[in-house]
Amino acid sequence: MSSSVRAVSTATFPAEVLNASASQPVLVDFLAPWCGPCRMLGPALEQLADENEGKVKVVKVNTDENQDLAQQFQIRSIPAVKLFRGGRVVDEFVGVQPLARLREFLEPHMPRASAAEHLAARALADAGDYAGAIARLRAISQSDSANLDARRDLARVLALSGDVVGASQVLGALPPPAQSDPASNAVRALIHFAALATEDAARTDSARAAAARSILGGGLDAAIETLLARMQGDRAFATRAGREDLLQAFAVLPATDDRLAGWRRRLAALLN
Repeated sequence: MSSSVRAVSTATFPAEVLNASASQPVLVDFLAPWCGPCRMLGPALEQLADENEGKVKVVKVNTDENQDLAQQFQIRSIPAVKLFRGGRVVDEFVGVQPLARLREFLEPHMPRASAAEHLAARALADAGDYAGAIARLRAISQSDSANLDARRDLARVLALSGDVVGASQVLGALPPPAQSDPASNAVRALIHFAALATEDAARTDSARAAAARSILGGGLDAAIETLLARMQGDRAFATRAGREDLLQAFAVLPATDDRLAGWRRRLAALLN
């Protein structure tokens, strides 16, 4: 690949990919020197990088030399391309793709004219003005339907406001490939906890409802510890509802979160 597609390693990945993805999309090509399909994909990624210079960052990871990164991001077949925004994977594909398909893949994640309005809507949501945020996000979704991040945020804020049905409908209206990516799974997890936080759910299991409200309010660490403690003393809960709640809680976090490995080990120990 050309110099426009830089190689990153385990040491440089946090700065070059995770931190950089806060301000622009970062496309990561997981490859190996011996991989024929990787060499076929390389020129198309180079052209994509050149066409979008200053808007999108394209980097490559040698999986032979950085096996910990390959394991962390569950690379089972190469070439594997993952798109990062805000420190997490938001889209991905495996195998060789033509340049036209790469452009289609990237387009929904490009900086958009609605970006400023989107940021304003997020600020309203962060301030607790869910009604104002929802109104702005609905307007963005109607005027710029390709802004998938705004549509996901609409589903997220609807869930936080308690409108579980509306949130599910918005998420379900995303294009099929986008419905199962990590960013959508994180929103789906919030919808799960919003449903658990309702009064009806609390009457069935007040402890689960309390944990759900804690997660929705930003207290995810405490909620996970509460769930793990309950699972330790209640095998039936551990193998059914507790396991589901924990897996949904894990989905809220980026795959790169350092706490996940320890929590997953504790969950596995409880289930075995």
